[in-house]
Amino acid sequence: MRHIIYILFCIAVLMGSCMKDKSTLNLHEVSNIGIDTAGLPVRYTVFQKGILSVKPTVTIKNGNQEHLIYKWTMNAYQGYERVVGAEAQLNAEITEVPSATPYKLIFTATDSSNNIKAFFTWDITVISPFGQGLIVADTRDEQNSDVNLIMAFNFTTSIPKDSANTNIMRNAYSTANGEKISGIVKQLSYHKYNSYKDVTFMTDKSFIRIDPNTYQKKDVDAKLFVISPDKIQPDDISTAHYMNQHQYILNDGKGFGRYGDNRQFVYSFLASDSKGYKANKILGLQNPGVVQSGGVVYDELNNRFLLLPRMTSNADPLRNFPATDMGNTATKFDPNNMGNKTCLHLFEGYDSRIVSIMKERDQDKYYAYQLKLVNPFSGIMGVAANDISQNPDINKAKYFTSSNMEQVLFYATEDKVYAMITEIGSPSTTNLRYTVKPGEKITGMNIYFGAGVYDGGAGRMYLPSTSAPTDWSKRVTFSAAQRLVILSTYNESTKEGKIITIPIETLGVGGLVTNPDYIRTYDGFGRITAFGIQI
Repeated sequence: MRHIIYILFCIAVLMGSCMKDKSTLNLHEVSNIGIDTAGLPVRYTVFQKGILSVKPTVTIKNGNQEHLIYKWTMNAYQGYERVVGAEAQLNAEITEVPSATPYKLIFTATDSSNNIKAFFTWDITVISPFGQGLIVADTRDEQNSDVNLIMAFNFTTSIPKDSANTNIMRNAYSTANGEKISGIVKQLSYHKYNSYKDVTFMTDKSFIRIDPNTYQKKDVDAKLFVISPDKIQPDDISTAHYMNQHQYILNDGKGFGRYGDNRQFVYSFLASDSKGYKANKILGLQNPGVVQSGGVVYDELNNRFLLLPRMTSNADPLRNFPATDMGNTATKFDPNNMGNKTCLHLFEGYDSRIVSIMKERDQDKYYAYQLKLVNPFSGIMGVAANDISQNPDINKAKYFTSSNMEQVLFYATEDKVYAMITEIGSPSTTNLRYTVKPGEKITGMNIYFGAGVYDGGAGRMYLPSTSAPTDWSKRVTFSAAQRLVILSTYNESTKEGKIITIPIETLGVGGLVTNPDYIRTYDGFGRITAFGIQI
């Protein structure tokens, strides 16, 4: 009986569904909302607290433009959403936390008369205003210093194109601390180990350390040491960024080291023997392949190079170089006995060689020496010696640098940059590579070594295409690491300092690019006294 009732019920339902609907039909065409993004990028990079401007064109068919409601939201994982706009076009401050993972910017246009919606999304990468870039110390009164940070294509990995935003955080130190640095900053050095990082500034009388996330002052002078030296007299600073990150300083002629996330320097390095030592130049190798030593100092007291302890053993004393095998043809000089010479500059060059620019104390004779630390230590580590006394303008040279990608020494006078080939076994030749504009003087020079050859992080630069060198549209993007010469200049008349970046176009001879389209200038500074990377 139940089955019969069920069958009759189904028949009734079917019959009802076939009945004609005699009601009055009210038909409306559905509105069609269009979001035109022609010419707009699909992703943006913006600094935290920067302004993001996105201007799509919104149209509607079969509807009224006045009924449209707009909503812009920044979105991320775990349900994060923040409304950043309610107009057809966006012009909003971005306050999101910087992240390597892009946020999603979602634009929604809604017809309020029928709730029909249209959407469009963009990827938004938010970067820190104190992120990767070039730190620039300058002075405007020759008594106090301030600090600036350039975040741009040349120095910042997250800015992939030269046309993207360049952000210069001007007067970052005084803004964060309410005062300038007393004195003239003559060196600065960034240090990072895992999540720990700081920047140390060195004046004639003081060490100042800041937090690069905020540029607020952290430690000064005595607080940088486990036991404070009797006298604070800064001489030099050197930081190894690439491997087993560590840092060395010289204070009042004595060396100190710290490793990893240690905030303080341990005791000063003891002398290697009873002769003692007094140094004004120190160098920590970026990737010391020799486990017994992290670098060298030059002992002005005894005219010799001394080996630093390994980077994790900063409580150990300095070491002498092994007795030099002068009978070996590979030996070009004795690091234990450099004669009556002072060390003007000490830096790392090709193949992790230590390059030292030296001058005889009693006459105008100049030399470029190269040390190569080997494992195990041997008596043939003085691998190259060049008498550069006859080089053009060498007696006027103030700044020296070298790349690890070529055997070339760059040196700069007040207005010129020269490149000298220092390849072992090849003739030494020197060429003029760059001249600054009239009225400008060079106040510094260095090679940009990037955030790390080993971690792939670095700024970028353009070089001409080898197939069409005069066609700008065919330009090629390269990593700037070890291929970008950075100059600082100053014009006394205009009181303006500049940072100028010049790519090395031809490796092996120090061939700087000559087309001005490939040279970048960052201006608006005071007299620049020091600069260095922030990773």
